Amino acid sequence: MKCLVLALSLASVFMLLFGCAAQQAPVPQPQPPAAQPTPEPAKNATKAAEPPPFKPVHLSYLMSSTGPQGQPQDMEFDYYFVEKTTCGGRPALNGFMKATQLGQQGAGYSKATVYLDTGEAAYSDMMGDADLAFDTAKPKMADFDFAFYLQTIAARGGKKFLSEEVWNATAPVLLKNVAAFGGVGDYSISPSGSGTAAGLACRNFTASVKSSNMEGQIRMCVHQLDDVPLSFLTGASFPGEGNAPSWQLSAVTREKPSIAYYSQCLAPVSCPALSKPTQEERDACNAKGNSLEATRDGQGCVSAFNCITPEDRARESITGSQRPGCAVSEQFVQQAADCWKQQGNVNYENDQQSGCVTKVNCAIPQPGQGQPQGGNQPPQQPPN
Repeated sequence: MKCLVLALSLASVFMLLFGCAAQQAPVPQPQPPAAQPTPEPAKNATKAAEPPPFKPVHLSYLMSSTGPQGQPQDMEFDYYFVEKTTCGGRPALNGFMKATQLGQQGAGYSKATVYLDTGEAAYSDMMGDADLAFDTAKPKMADFDFAFYLQTIAARGGKKFLSEEVWNATAPVLLKNVAAFGGVGDYSISPSGSGTAAGLACRNFTASVKSSNMEGQIRMCVHQLDDVPLSFLTGASFPGEGNAPSWQLSAVTREKPSIAYYSQCLAPVSCPALSKPTQEERDACNAKGNSLEATRDGQGCVSAFNCITPEDRARESITGSQRPGCAVSEQFVQQAADCWKQQGNVNYENDQQSGCVTKVNCAIPQPGQGQPQGGNQPPQQPPN
């Protein structure tokens, strides 16, 4: 808030008093001195109170999920917001997100901007920690958002999440034809009372989703800060989905990160709508031993669906799971392709320094387990 100082304009009135007397022999009479202007009493200028300085925000999340053989697959997500600024004329917080897969070395980073007028978040492509100190980040479509999912959905649907209409809603808020997180569809945000998570009071919401890449429900609780118009999820789960992940806010602190960071504004990426392949098209592709996979452009938007071989799918998957400049090993390509041919699940291990894939892990589901129903779940972030 800018302080306004009232400038006081003092109006001075000068009055000259003249007197003269009529005499037979005029004698010069002394004139009285000119009256001095009487200064107006000075008024105390009222100075608006300075807003307190922004305190950096650090949000820590733990995402828990179960692998096809029952093994835990947990990840930590840390959001750091370092600076309160203006981006494109809008109030915003700039910072970054850090993703770490527990039990593995290395982490992936992505710059982030949260717009305080709507709550919508924007992210960059994944990068190494050293890249955070430069201004080279490019906006990229996020597949999911563990902290600002509801806020971004509401903003894309033309609503402000912290408005009376949504935050204090007493009935479901319907959002039609919303393009977000790589899909297009309808959302219904329903309030469901209040709760507590990570020691914070929060409001419960249920998001019902019918979009081109996701269908189901997500239960979430949202907390709002007192000193900044910022709200964020404190926890979320997918009811009725046994293998679906859940995540909880583990800590909120007001501290700066130890990593060097250069503040950079990122604009939200809105992807054009794209028709989802029909089941007949999928069946025809699968009959060839191939699979229909999405092809993405430089901003992460799906530009087409192509019928590709397991080997081509593996090359694209490995390329997207390591940093730019890393070579794609044909040995790893074949390992991933063979795993998918057996209906297995593939994940990668990355070198901590280079970010390149160093190992391909394949988990074959046991009889009766099957694969997780990925349509209702958020995809995992690339390791690096």
